[in-house]
Amino acid sequence: MSRPTETETRYDFGRNWDSFAAQISDEAIENAVSGLKKLTGSETGARFLDIGSGSGVHSLAALRLGAKTVRCIDYDNDSVATTRALLTQRAPNADWEARQGDILAERASDVSDDHASDDLFDTVYSWGVLHHTGDMWRAIENAATFVRPGGRFVIALYMKTPLCGFWKAEKYLYAKFPKLRPIFRWPFAALLLVGTSIWKRQSPRSIIGNYRQQRGMSFLHDVDDWLGGYPYESVRNEEVVSFMASRDFELIECFNIRRSIGLFGSGCGEWVFRRSESATQTVLE
Repeated sequence: MSRPTETETRYDFGRNWDSFAAQISDEAIENAVSGLKKLTGSETGARFLDIGSGSGVHSLAALRLGAKTVRCIDYDNDSVATTRALLTQRAPNADWEARQGDILAERASDVSDDHASDDLFDTVYSWGVLHHTGDMWRAIENAATFVRPGGRFVIALYMKTPLCGFWKAEKYLYAKFPKLRPIFRWPFAALLLVGTSIWKRQSPRSIIGNYRQQRGMSFLHDVDDWLGGYPYESVRNEEVVSFMASRDFELIECFNIRRSIGLFGSGCGEWVFRRSESATQTVLE
C-alpha cells in the first residue's frame, strides 16, 4: 500500500472549529473585530472574501466592520456548517454565503480592461490557512486572483524556523492517529504555558485570558489547531514579499515576522498587500 499523500492525511479542522464555535462570546467577537481591524483598517471594503473561514468569526467581524457582501469558502464541510450556523445566528439579514471549496482548484475570472468582475473582492482574507493546503504557493497564487485591482490581500502564514521539519513530522502523526492526540496535547499545552509564563512574567491564568484578545481565539483550541495542522509549510518574509511583488502586489505592512528557533512552534507572520490598479492575472508555472 502506498503512503498517503499530504492532502489525504488532513487534520480535521472542522471538528475543532465546531467545538470552539459553541463557546464564542460577544467578547470573542469583539476581539476578532479588533484583530481584523488591525489588518484591514476601519473598513474592509464593500466585498470581503474569507478563504478558510473556520468558525466564521472573522467573516462576522468583516460584516461588523462594514462589509456589504461576505463570501466564505472552506475545504472542510464541518467548518462550512459552523460558519453558516454562526452567521445565521449573529447576522441573519446580512448578505453572506458560505460554501465548500478548494482554493487549489479555484481562480477568479480574468480581469477585464474595465476591471469589472463579480469574482473580485475589495479584501481577500486568509489567516493561517494557505500553508495547510499541501501546495502553499499555488494556494497563495489562486487566492490572490480574487483581489480586485486596488484591493487588499491579507494573509497569515507560518514563519520558517530550524524546527519546521520536526513540527511537520509531529503534525503528520497528530492528524493521522487521533487516539494519540492527548499524549501530544496536554504536555505541550502545559510546557507552553510554563515557558510563556517565565518569558512574559505573567501567570498562566493571565496568559489564557489575554490569548482571547489575539483574534478572539481560545488557548486550548489553538493548541489543538497548531499540533494537528497538517499539511504544513512555512515561509520567510522575503519569499512572500518577492512572490507577491512579481504578481503586481505592493506590501502595505506586515506583523510578527521575526525569526525564532521554533521550540514551541512557528508563529504566523501577517502581511497586507495592495494589488496594482493596472494588475493583470499571472499564472503560476
